[in-house]
Parts: sequence; structure tokens; C-alpha cells
Amino acid sequence: MKTCLRISIVLAALLAGSIPAIAQRWPTQPIMLVNGFPPGGGADILARLVAGRLSERLGQPVNVDNRTGANGLIAAAAVATARPDGHTILLYTMSMASTAPVMPGVTLTFDPDKDLAPAVIIAGLDNLLYVANKTPFRTVREIIDYARANPDTLTYGSSGVGSSYQLWAAQFTSMAGIRMLHVPFRGGPPAIAEIIAGRVDMMFGNLAEILPHIRSGAVRPIAFTSTPPSPVLPGVPTIAGSGLPEFRADNWFGIAAPGRTPREIVEGLNVEINRIVAMPEVAEQLVGLGYQPRGGSIDMMVETILRDRAKWKAVIAANNIRAE
Repeated sequence: MKTCLRISIVLAALLAGSIPAIAQRWPTQPIMLVNGFPPGGGADILARLVAGRLSERLGQPVNVDNRTGANGLIAAAAVATARPDGHTILLYTMSMASTAPVMPGVTLTFDPDKDLAPAVIIAGLDNLLYVANKTPFRTVREIIDYARANPDTLTYGSSGVGSSYQLWAAQFTSMAGIRMLHVPFRGGPPAIAEIIAGRVDMMFGNLAEILPHIRSGAVRPIAFTSTPPSPVLPGVPTIAGSGLPEFRADNWFGIAAPGRTPREIVEGLNVEINRIVAMPEVAEQLVGLGYQPRGGSIDMMVETILRDRAKWKAVIAANNIRAE
């Protein structure tokens, strides 16, 4: 299994080294893991899983602080201005690192490249397109055909203007040559509630937060946004394999610290999170929740941020997306 092989390689590399000396003297007090999204969502699930394991490894409580709003930028700003001693860290997302800096209409109160220090990517997400049960759609082709015949009729929800969920939908509608109406919400859970209620037709989102509702039959999965599809939902295809071969939309969660945090502490965070992700029981739990365990170096995370920033800048410009 590719995931297990990747984890084994990461673990072997980590065990060959040791945590720098300064990191061995850290932490000296409880750590606050700031999460910019509501309780109960995919980000919160991951934050609490990581916090519990990190607390066990570091011998200090790691508490999750949910500071919602502005697609996570309120949380990011709080960490960017926090004391750079490794005791305040951020659940960093692709949208914070790669789309917010290039999103027209977004005014950042901090410089993400100077005021935040990327430490590690924890996991990617299995993302998918799903629909309300009131809709008749069961395939990507059915959605595209209906939208072409009925422009600006179908609605799609998102966790906010400029969010990853909106960008994936913008990429989808652009590639398919269709028009749908965007209905933004403050976070994923409120949008999901409206889809379950049948007041919004569909949404792009991550498997971690929608999986319980798929299993209960409250919503219907249509296709995954990237390859390979998740083994958690066998039989659900990819969008690329359903008529839009160039379509791909990835997302990830990671950890960042305040920008002036000593490099040794950031490296210590990298080592510990990598070791957590490499635990077989954690990897199995992540896959079961709809995540793709990753890990990797600090440099790998920086490269991912810059690559994603270039891709989504082009999507934003092509679709005239502007934060409100």
C-alpha cells in the first residue's frame, strides 16, 4: 500500500536523527493549537487527534482553541502575532497559506511568508463532490448535462467566499462549461446542514467532515476530486475519470508556528508530527476518517505552498473570484 510505504520511509529517516537540543528543553508549559474552523468539522477532528498524540509525546497538555472566521485567517493572524516560543501553534491550511495571499479583496494583517513558520504537512484530504438527496443526480455527467440545459439553476454551498470549496467548484464549472449559483456559509458544518435539509443542491468538501452523513444516507457522494479515490468509499469514482480528465483538486492540513520561532523548535515540531503520522494506528485512523497521511520535511511543505499558490492564483483570475 503506497500510504504505508511512504510512512515507513518517513519513519526510517526520522529515527536516524534526533531532536535538536533546544527542542529537548521545550515545551515548558501547555501548548495552544489554534484551529480556525468550527467544532465538529474536518479541521477540528484532525486538530484534536493531533493534539492528543502530541500531548502524549511532549509531556505537556496540547489544547485546541477554535477561533473561527475569515476562512481561518483570524486564527492565522492570532498565531502570527503570538509569542514565538513554540507554545502557540496553528493548524495551517492550504487556503491560509496558498489562496488567501493571492485572493483579491483579502486584506491580510500579517505576512504569511514572514510571520508564520511552516513546520510540517500532517495530512492531505480525500475531497469529493456530493449532493442533496432531493436531487436526482448520481453521476458527474448528469450534473453537467442538467447545468448546461439549466444555467444558474443549481446551487452549490461552500465554507465561504474564496474558500477551497468555492475554488474547487469554480475549477469544476469552468472546465465543464457550466454555470451554477454559489451559496457561501461561515464554515463547512453550516453549509452541510443546508444540503442535508435540501435547501442547497451540492457541495465540494472533504471526506472527513461529510463521511458520517454519507454513511447515514443524509447526502449522496458523486465523485472524488483527485486520484486515487478513497478506499473508504469503494465504487465512488473520480471527477477526472468521469469526463473531466484534467480536473484535480487537492487540499492539506499542516502545522505552523509564529514566524520568529527558533528553527530548532520548528524542527522539533516537524520531528514529532512526523513520528505521530508514522504510527500505524494513527495512519489507519486518518485513512478511516478520510485523510491521506503525509508528513515530510519543512522544505517540502514550503514547496507545496508555493506550487499551490501558483495554481489557485490562475483559477482565481480565470473565474474573477473576489473575497467579499
